[in-house]
Amino acid sequence: MDAFDILTWPMVRDMAVLPVGVVMLCTLLGGAIAHRIKAAVAKGRFAEDSFVGALFRAMGNLPTMCGFLIGLNWGAHISGAAGFTMYIISCTLFTLLVWTAATFLQRVLCRMIELRVTMDGSPASTSLLLNLVAAMVYTIAIIIVLDAYGVSITPLLTALGVGGMAVALGLQETMSNIFAGLHIILTKQIRIGDHIRLEGGAEGQIIDITWRFARIHTVTNNVIIVPNNKLAASVITNYDMGAEGGTSVEDVAFTVTVGVAYDSDLEQVERVTLDVAREVLGRLDPSLDVSEGAPTAPAVRFHTFGDSSIIFNINLHTSSFRNQYLLRHEFIKALKKRYENEGIEIPFPIRTIRNERHEA
Repeated sequence: MDAFDILTWPMVRDMAVLPVGVVMLCTLLGGAIAHRIKAAVAKGRFAEDSFVGALFRAMGNLPTMCGFLIGLNWGAHISGAAGFTMYIISCTLFTLLVWTAATFLQRVLCRMIELRVTMDGSPASTSLLLNLVAAMVYTIAIIIVLDAYGVSITPLLTALGVGGMAVALGLQETMSNIFAGLHIILTKQIRIGDHIRLEGGAEGQIIDITWRFARIHTVTNNVIIVPNNKLAASVITNYDMGAEGGTSVEDVAFTVTVGVAYDSDLEQVERVTLDVAREVLGRLDPSLDVSEGAPTAPAVRFHTFGDSSIIFNINLHTSSFRNQYLLRHEFIKALKKRYENEGIEIPFPIRTIRNERHEA
């Protein structure tokens, strides 16, 4: 008797065709649901800063995986699998289910952390915090799976504890950077997007805080790598933190120094300078109130009788620390052109040298 003579159509149908069809059908339905959710998210039907929006954005292709798992479970029961085969299928289903749930939870938690950090004034979260959250969630998932399979986790936790102490002793510098990075993030004295100046003089914008170092993007388009423990121990000037700490600064003041000739009409100089300042600020930083009497209005302050000119400061404001470089650049160009049109002289330094002869 041939082996194929034993297989009948009802047997093939119940053991292969129907189970495979059920798995494919459930997977396709899950994929369709995932596609509809992605389309709704793309159209903005769920607010990005809401908990519901975070849930739907965290789903991704998870409905497809859930459909596959449901189809696999349903197909296993249709095929009449039993014994060791059913045990393997059950273990696979449980493992995939726990992993899917962990993935969904990790995405939701990371999304909520990013939203919270954004609400506090930072444009993005840090890879260190997100990686730690992901590691914790997946570690818990692995422990749940091992416990369900009857693997005693107590010796494993003990071994991990002893091994962790040995690793911590051998990697003191690395652990110091990790905890320093956590301290920086949790205290919120330095946030992603803040413009800072280190005590050594280097300055730039924080673009990321990893498990080992912080990345600072300078105004010269370079990236400075600073270990977290060095950053936490440094004296830092944060130009994007308010006096109370934790409040974003929307007004940064800076000064431009100018000198005019002694025969200049200082009233005219002040009027022309303020006109140029208001025009440049209104063009490049329209969010500022530059009207007369406003806290962010430009101001002229004469302060020194110099060797060849009367020297004064123009106090300007901007809504971002990094804007000051472009504002200063455009203001100096516009001011020189306007002074030339108004006949206001910016004198060259003059030195008079006397040569006196003394007869014996």
